[in-house]
Amino acid sequence: MMEFLRNFLSGRRLIFIAILLAIPFVFFGSTSFGTTFTSYGSVNGEPVTQTDVNLATSQVLQRLQSIYGEEFSLDDLDEEVSIELIKNEIINQKTMIAQAKDLDLSVSLQEAKKEIINLEIFQGDSGFDQNIFESTIRANGWTPDEYFVLVQDSIALDRMIGAMSSIAFPIQTEIEFLTSILETSRDIKFLKIDKKAFVNSQDVSLQEAEEFYNNNPFLFLSQEKRDFSYIVLSYEAYKNQVVIPENYIDEAYADYLSNIDQQTQNRISHHMIEKSNYDDVAAAKAKILQDYEQINSGQISFEEMVSSNSEDLASKDELGDLGLSSGDAFPVEFENAIKKMNVNDVSEIIELEDTFHILKLTEVLKTEIRPKSQVEEELLNELIDAEALALMEDDFLELESLVLEGVNLYELNDLVESNLEITGLQTIDDLRINNFSSIAASELFKIDIIPNKIEIFEGENSYAFIMLTDRVQPTVQPYIDVTELALEETRVEKANIFLNEFDSIAQKVILGEEMLPEVKGISMENYKSVKRFSSLLPSEVVNRIFESKLQSIIAHESINGDRYWTQSSNEVVPTPEELIETFSKYEEFYNSSLGQQFDGFINHTMKQGQKVRLQNFAANN
Repeated sequence: MMEFLRNFLSGRRLIFIAILLAIPFVFFGSTSFGTTFTSYGSVNGEPVTQTDVNLATSQVLQRLQSIYGEEFSLDDLDEEVSIELIKNEIINQKTMIAQAKDLDLSVSLQEAKKEIINLEIFQGDSGFDQNIFESTIRANGWTPDEYFVLVQDSIALDRMIGAMSSIAFPIQTEIEFLTSILETSRDIKFLKIDKKAFVNSQDVSLQEAEEFYNNNPFLFLSQEKRDFSYIVLSYEAYKNQVVIPENYIDEAYADYLSNIDQQTQNRISHHMIEKSNYDDVAAAKAKILQDYEQINSGQISFEEMVSSNSEDLASKDELGDLGLSSGDAFPVEFENAIKKMNVNDVSEIIELEDTFHILKLTEVLKTEIRPKSQVEEELLNELIDAEALALMEDDFLELESLVLEGVNLYELNDLVESNLEITGLQTIDDLRINNFSSIAASELFKIDIIPNKIEIFEGENSYAFIMLTDRVQPTVQPYIDVTELALEETRVEKANIFLNEFDSIAQKVILGEEMLPEVKGISMENYKSVKRFSSLLPSEVVNRIFESKLQSIIAHESINGDRYWTQSSNEVVPTPEELIETFSKYEEFYNSSLGQQFDGFINHTMKQGQKVRLQNFAANN
């Protein structure tokens, strides 16, 4: 999430948009995921398309190449790692876009076009060049309409992130205060007990260990064991149940061809005469007839006529361009005329309620038709995937309703083609549910799991119906089985007794009133000019020292259990002149710390209620 944010915070959105165009989309070399017919699910209600996958792939590769060099390829990574990076990129993008929409930060198509017109990458000798624009984006896999949507989303995100980032800005006095704190030093005298070495040095007899065992039986309890019976509905298993209808491939391929035809896009330009600009309709019609004759006779080109005489001011500067249509974007009169035209043909005069038009078909975009032999396997997989999921969902809904009616697990097993499995008595460390990794063993060892009650769990493309059938409560283990543990615990107890009694002695040792005991694991040191960033002592100990008064003796316990008794003296605070010299060293640290706080806030806020439903991301060779 934050890498995605930093891409925005590090520069203007126009740079971001241009960068996207500068890098062609990257697809896996020998591997890919999904198919021509695949849906990739959604994130927070935002659908994930092949375009999103391509864009995320390009952005992930760009980021990795900035770290590992231009020669780096996604093929250098394991497939699972690559796919996970791309999925995370998609989740980040879609989460941010959904959040921007929730905040009503929508951007109009007109605003997006204004931004695009100003991009340097699309400029020709006389300003914005439509041909450069289209050739550039098409070379990178976009249609103009798709690119407009990208720019609209980018601007909306930029506005949202700009508003959020305005709350995270450095304050000069805070940086100076931080510099002063981190540059302040103290001399530190300390006594240390290495807990592990000290514990291991304790002499313990078997008799002492057995006595400790008898006095503390709760420390030697066995782990609880539980036995479960379960049914798993697995998406993979249901694939084997799918029956392929006769002639399915022929029918599916026919549908594919039909869909391809519907995906053909036509681009047109138009020359327009507005009826209201003339005394009557006859005068307007006479004008359009005159223009048509001049174009048809070759006296003037269509583009020259539009540029000089078209009365559609919105498209005139773009030579009448109206964009693309797949058959339903333009008035029905336009669509009917287009069906009779070839590229560069000029239509007859078309009359609408308020206007007259002459059309020119400037471009036809057709999706490449793949032969049946190339798509047969994909069509089969698509059917199997969809049918397997439907069969599994049908069975799940039926079993779920029966569970609510009180039907037991064994009766459920008779209704589905799935084997009833038994775990046997297992501890929390050893419990495994076959073909279902979406649940942690700790979930099944919760106190509210009741015997003979079916619990239903949902995984990724699977469901599990699990019932607790038996459990064995923890009991005190025989001494002979836990002798080593008893010896270890006895050493710890003896060490702790000594440490608790040693506190008053340690203070006298620090003050020089007593000698340092000759015990393994105990040492004393004296460090000069120690700063808060010092690695000579654990960070939590150093922080406590600088928070305490000078000359006071403070006892600390570090994270690993080591004990410290410390006394600090001779505090040196940097002068204003010294602060100036070291200020720049801590400015970056301060900004980084501020950024991390902001990152945490954004991560927490954006991921509240996040709904990720991605699918079909498994790599296929």
